[in-house]
Amino acid sequence: AIPRGRGRALPVAGRVVSQFGADGTTGQTWSTPPGARVVSPCSGQVAFADTFRSYGLLLIMDCGDGYHVVLSGLDRLDAGVGQKVSAGEAVGQMGRPSSGRPSLYVELRRRGRAVDPRPWLAGNGRTG
Repeated sequence: AIPRGRGRALPVAGRVVSQFGADGTTGQTWSTPPGARVVSPCSGQVAFADTFRSYGLLLIMDCGDGYHVVLSGLDRLDAGVGQKVSAGEAVGQMGRPSSGRPSLYVELRRRGRAVDPRPWLAGNGRTG
């Protein structure tokens, strides 16, 4: 089971290998087990689910209150645009690369600006 904050879920089993702000990054990078299930970190509606530029498969969740979560690096999408999902509900799956471990990029945006996802994912709602 994936640990959950108040009304929120961690997006994938694994560990954070790069934090928000490290080397100017605007999100977190999670190292995941091959084939790991990716879940929506919030209850909301899928705003985007498709291939996007160099990000590969990308999913954007509209979590309400001006928050959007961007998830990229997935091997498969299991949710489509307009679909309503609950926090912890499966939205995709990581791949099984021939070398190394798959990684999921997670970015939290509030009213269009990237913010540190750690406190939000922990469930206290504060973003600094």
